[in-house]
Amino acid sequence: MDMTDRAVELYYRAARRDAWEVLRWRAVKVPAGRKELLLWLVLLPLVAPALVVAQHGRAVDPASLALAGGVGLALGALCLWLERWRTARRMYRWASEHREYRLVVTGLGIQNHRPDGTAVAYRWDKYKGWAETRGLFVLVFINGDLGWVPKRDAQEPDDLDRIRSLFDRNLTRWG
Repeated sequence: MDMTDRAVELYYRAARRDAWEVLRWRAVKVPAGRKELLLWLVLLPLVAPALVVAQHGRAVDPASLALAGGVGLALGALCLWLERWRTARRMYRWASEHREYRLVVTGLGIQNHRPDGTAVAYRWDKYKGWAETRGLFVLVFINGDLGWVPKRDAQEPDDLDRIRSLFDRNLTRWG
């Protein structure tokens, strides 16, 4: 019997760092995440120097432009961090609704069993792809939502290889 056909069972406990890791991955690998970086760290910082030039015309002082650009960049970085913090907080709050989940990864999809007795099953056709970070498997749903499976919750060392095998057979790997 091929060991990759067996279901893999994990007991997942939500951690704040998981949401941050998913958002970092999204910022680099997903077009919508790259657009957010472009907006907050390039376009917003350009607004302040443009306003200085509009006010002073050709008589603008280069130091004023540099100061306006620095303030714009700092404001953009702060806004980006606040947006990520808010999103990570919301993702963690959703994930930590229950103290522990039991995830079962099979050849048919992923089942999420909650301690209150409810369960949700997602077939592979609900996902667009998957990726791997240092501590997580990131799942991209068809609608663009993200899910994650922490590697730290694997019961046996072979479980991670079996999960990779199941994902590779059923989903497209991103990055």
